Amino acid sequence: MSKLISSRWINDFQKQRYHRQHTILYGNIHDQFLWQNNYQELDTFLTNYFQDLGFEIIVTYDPIDGFNYHTQDGEKRFRELARNRILEAHNSDFGQNSPNTPSNTPNNPLNPPPRRPPGGIAPPNLNRRISPEDAFGDLRAVMGQNKTPVAAIINLGDMLTTDANRYNAEERNPLALLKKCTLEANIIREGNLVGYRNSLIILASDLKRVPDWFHLNNPFVNMVQISAPNKDERRQFAERFIRNFYQGENINSTKQNPNELSELDIIVEEFADLTEGFRAMDLDALRITSVQEKIPIKAREVWRIVDFYKFGLREDPWLQLNPEKVRKAQQTLSSRVIGQPRAVEAVTTMLTSARVGLSMTGNSGNSGKPKGIFFFVGPTGVGKTELAKAVTELVFGDEKAFARFDMSEYKEEHAAEKLAGAPPGFVGYDEGGQLTNRVLEQPYSILLFDEIEKAHPKVLDKFLQILEDGRLTDGKGQTAYFNQTAIIFTSNIGASDLTDPQTGVMIRSGIMNRVKQGEVLSFEQVESHFKTEVDWYFTSRIGRAELLNRLGDNIVVFDTLRPDFVSQIGQKFLSQLAKNALEKYQLTINFHPNIYQFLTQKMQEGNNLLFGGRRIKNLLETLIERPFNVWLFSHYPEPEKLRGVSWQINVNNDGQLMVN
Repeated sequence: MSKLISSRWINDFQKQRYHRQHTILYGNIHDQFLWQNNYQELDTFLTNYFQDLGFEIIVTYDPIDGFNYHTQDGEKRFRELARNRILEAHNSDFGQNSPNTPSNTPNNPLNPPPRRPPGGIAPPNLNRRISPEDAFGDLRAVMGQNKTPVAAIINLGDMLTTDANRYNAEERNPLALLKKCTLEANIIREGNLVGYRNSLIILASDLKRVPDWFHLNNPFVNMVQISAPNKDERRQFAERFIRNFYQGENINSTKQNPNELSELDIIVEEFADLTEGFRAMDLDALRITSVQEKIPIKAREVWRIVDFYKFGLREDPWLQLNPEKVRKAQQTLSSRVIGQPRAVEAVTTMLTSARVGLSMTGNSGNSGKPKGIFFFVGPTGVGKTELAKAVTELVFGDEKAFARFDMSEYKEEHAAEKLAGAPPGFVGYDEGGQLTNRVLEQPYSILLFDEIEKAHPKVLDKFLQILEDGRLTDGKGQTAYFNQTAIIFTSNIGASDLTDPQTGVMIRSGIMNRVKQGEVLSFEQVESHFKTEVDWYFTSRIGRAELLNRLGDNIVVFDTLRPDFVSQIGQKFLSQLAKNALEKYQLTINFHPNIYQFLTQKMQEGNNLLFGGRRIKNLLETLIERPFNVWLFSHYPEPEKLRGVSWQINVNNDGQLMVN
C-alpha cells in the first residue's frame, strides 16, 4: 500500500499562504480532492483548511447566494469588523489619532505598519439586500484590518462578468473592489497567525472569463491550475476503494515473492494506466458502475469496466473477431484491394494484434491509444480508401462503423475547431466537433482522414493528443475516447510534382511523372520514394516532426498500378454489376474474356495507368454499364420479363457493346 497523498495542486496552494499571496484557483474546480485522507469538494476543503490553519473568520461568496459565514456568530463578527474599520477610516479622514498608527507599530518585518484604512465607504446597513458592489465594499474593509485573520472565498469568479473583455459598470465596480481587496489586504499583527495575510481566494472554472487586468502585474495574486488526478492519485484511489469494487473482496494482496506484483498491485497499476484524464468524480462513478452492473474487477481485465463506463458496451467487437475470419483476413482483403500485398499484410497484422490483445503497455493491450494507426501513402486510385472500407466490413460487418473525413475541407487554420468544436462563446459552440461527435456516437469505428496533406498544419496538431493519449475533449468539455478505433490517414504526398504556388518552380519531383515518361520502377523504389517524401513533408515542409514520430513504422506505401492487375480489378467491378442485376431483376450476366483483354489494352494508352482503379471503373462504365442499361431499356421495356434470362456480354475491337 503506497503512502496516502493529497491532490498535487494543494501543495502549490499552500505555498501562496507562506508567500502572502492571494490565489485564483481555476480549471477542474468542481471535482473532489484528496486531503487528509478524505475526498472533499473544493469549498469544503478550503473552509476546513483555513479553519485548521487558525483563521477566525471564513466567508464564502457567490453571485447567487451572497455571503455564507459558516459559523453562528460569523456574520456578526464580520459586520463588526467592517464597521470598526470604516469608523477608523472616518476618524483618520478627520485627523484623529488611532492606536494603529505607524508611530505605534514595532519595527518588525513580519509585523509591518498597517495600510491606511480606505475612506469613503458607507457604514454597512444590515437591513438591506447586499449587491455585489456593497458586499465587496464591506469585504474590502474587513480585509484591510490587521487583528483578526480573515479568509474570503469567491465562488463562480468567472461569472462576475459576461465577457472578460467587455463589461458594464455593474460588473466593473465589483471587480475593481475585489482587486482593491488584493492590494489592501493587511498582514496579521497579533495572535498565532502573525505574519500571515488576510487571504482572498477566487474560484474560476474558466480563467479566460477573469479579466487580465485583475491579476496581470499584480504581485499579490498568483494562480494555481487544478487539473485531473495524476497517476499517483489514481493509484491512491484504487488502493483506497478497491475493496468496494464489485467482487473486490476476492482480490489477493499477498506476494509470492518480493520481486513479483500481487494481484492487487496489478489491478492498481492497470487502473491508473487506463483512467488517464479521469476526474475524481469519474473514478468514483466507475467504482459504482462496477457494483451496479456487476462487472467484476480482475487483474488484467480492468479495461472491461473502464470501456463499459466510456462506451456503455460490455463486449469488445475487436476481441469478438472470429479467429477463422482473422486467419482468412489476408485472402479476404486481397480480393477487395488487388495488387497491394504489402498494405494488406500490414492491416492483417493489426487485426491479429487487436484480436490477441498482447502488447508492451502493461495493461493487456487495452491502452488508451487507438487499436491501429496507419498512414496510407501512394498514387491515386490504388485502393487506399477501399482497404479502409474492407477492414470496416471485416471487423464490424456494418458500414456505419466507417467514417471518412475529407481533409481538403480543413485547409484554413481555424478549421481545427471543426474537429473538436468551437470554444464557449464562439459560433458553432452548440454543435460540438465533427470528429468528437462521431466518436462519441460510434466509439467502435474505422476513421479515415483522406488526403491529410491538404489540411492546415494547425489542424494536424489535434492528432498529436489523439495518437498519444487516445482522447480529445471538445469545446463543451465532453471527452471522446479513441482506444476502440483504428485511425487511417491517406495521402498522395510524393505522387505528383510539388511546385511553389507563387513562382511555379518545382520543389519536389513526383513519382508519377517518372512513370509517365516510361520509367519502370520496382516496388522497393516506389516505397523508398514515398517514405522519403513523407519524411521531408513533415519535417521540412510543415515542421511537424513530432507527428511523424507518432506514426512510427505505420507508414504503409501503396504500389503503382501494374498492368498485370488491370484484368483482376476489372473482374471485381463487373462481378458487382452482375450481382446487382441478379438481385434486382433475377437476370444472369456473363462477361466474355475479350472484355478484360480490351480493358488492359485501353489502360496502357496515354496516362490511364496513372489514375489507377478509378480509371478502370470509369472505362467500364463507358464500355459496359451505360450501354448495357440502354440496351435493356430498348429491348425489355417491361423489366419483369428479365426474370430468369441469361446474357453474355462482350465488346468488339472498337469497344462496341455486344449482347448475346
